[in-house]
Amino acid sequence: MIKRTKIWAVVGLLLTFTWSFGQTVDQVVKDLDAERYTAALDGANKLVVSSPSTDTYFLKGYTILSSPDYAKPENLKAAQEAFEAGNALEKKGDPLNQVGLGMVKLASKDLAGGKAILDQVKKDTKSKNPDILYRIAEAYVMFPEANDPAEAILTIDMALDKHKTKDNPEYYFVKADAYLMKGDGGNAMNALSNAERVGKKPAKTYSKMARIWLQSRNYQGALEAINKGVAADPSHAPIYKYQSSYWQTFGDFSKSAEAASNYLKNSDGDVKAKLRYAKLAFIAKDYVSLKRVLGEIKGSTTDPYIHRMEGIVNYEEGKYPQAIQDFEKFINAKPKDETFALDYGYIGRSYLKMTGDSATTAQNEKKGIENIDKAVSIKDSTVEVDHYGEAAAIMAEKGNFDKAAQLTEKSLQNKKEPNASDYATLATTFFRGRNWAKANEYLEKALVEYKDGWPAGYALAGLAKTYRDANDTTKNHLYLGAPDFEKYLQLIGEDGKKNPANETYVVYALKTLAGRDFSSQNIQGAKTWIEELLKIKPNDADAQAMFHRFSKMLDPNYVIPETQKDSTGKGR
Repeated sequence: MIKRTKIWAVVGLLLTFTWSFGQTVDQVVKDLDAERYTAALDGANKLVVSSPSTDTYFLKGYTILSSPDYAKPENLKAAQEAFEAGNALEKKGDPLNQVGLGMVKLASKDLAGGKAILDQVKKDTKSKNPDILYRIAEAYVMFPEANDPAEAILTIDMALDKHKTKDNPEYYFVKADAYLMKGDGGNAMNALSNAERVGKKPAKTYSKMARIWLQSRNYQGALEAINKGVAADPSHAPIYKYQSSYWQTFGDFSKSAEAASNYLKNSDGDVKAKLRYAKLAFIAKDYVSLKRVLGEIKGSTTDPYIHRMEGIVNYEEGKYPQAIQDFEKFINAKPKDETFALDYGYIGRSYLKMTGDSATTAQNEKKGIENIDKAVSIKDSTVEVDHYGEAAAIMAEKGNFDKAAQLTEKSLQNKKEPNASDYATLATTFFRGRNWAKANEYLEKALVEYKDGWPAGYALAGLAKTYRDANDTTKNHLYLGAPDFEKYLQLIGEDGKKNPANETYVVYALKTLAGRDFSSQNIQGAKTWIEELLKIKPNDADAQAMFHRFSKMLDPNYVIPETQKDSTGKGR
């Protein structure tokens, strides 16, 4: 056995040790930081064989506990055996591996048991060894099921106080993780700024910074951190996770998919890495790559997320019954910390998209809405999906605007601060569904929000009021939309009236205003509106007839122009 040198008491020591297998401690640490867990464990195992020491055994146990599968019974057992082997190499026991045994307790969700071991190590070392204090602090932030961020901060501050040079970024990483657990992003970022100042692990530093910036929606800060991380170490896989997430946030799914691909290229490339990549490809909506990778790893993993991702692929390919089965398998697997809003949403949309006879379609729509309701009721803040909005779009595609409008209204009711666009969308959906009263209700709200920024909205409001009271021919109701039409014409101006794209609304508006003035005995006003209409659409037969009628009423000596005569010689 080599002399006890604590070669890995702190991750990433300045010295590099190379053994007969050609493996270095630094390389193991780099692989671990880069989420190349298979490569890291392989390297740690080789170091234990080539040079069994307290440090290499700790490295092996720590590597096992740092992987995503640390909680599996076989992994907890392997980590404990590694720490016990390292501890046995010293007659009085080895503090570092004793910390490792405390980590195993925490990984097993035994907070009290872990604290007892770690407190004893503190007592035995008299809290004088900063590297041991650092590992104790780290233990308290490694596992989501059993942690103590307050104790971690207290302990890491003790380590930093004793570690006078403060030249190890890992100390600050632990402090940042602890503050994040406490929901204090500001102090977490301060800790990472200190790590950045040390400068020895820039890629890992910027990865952690990118994560915080993304969580706080400081996208400029996130992009800067991501770019710095990639420049510092293009082989550091985690930075590409955050890059993929960044581009997904801005809807650039091509770049998001490219970043996810870079993650896979720089990770192990094994089944577990491909599964992590598949999750990124799913977020990036790179369904072609997702399907390919799922085919490569199917049967090689029991991870329930396979079912969710297969459900996504089948949904995108229009295989809705199969998609429903996939999502139901995922829900029934009950993976930890999942709320299933996303899955119920997809199940609901799958039912809504399924075709069949009228009875089958009605039944599927009923099931679809039930699942959409369930997805919304879960209120999952991690899934930014407008389930009612998505369902409404499907119903609109099917021509069922009445149902689409009802779903759109539910979508709006679930928004904390609906905006003008939300009201306008709902109004136009009700309009297409011929629910004139509801259309007018939301048009009025949209127009208040738009502050004259949506002229067409006034035309729609005028139409909605007219159609709403189509069966009431009294003048007070027949022309209720007239003020809206007048406002519409005012807002679009002379150029807007001449624009062919506006012709339908303009013609209807002018005829309505002419009718309103005529009903009020304002014949000259009515004639003026019609004269304006004929400038825009001179061949409009109704307008020509109205013009002749109004002109005759105003001037008994009026002579019908030849162009206004019909085949009998009378005015049209």
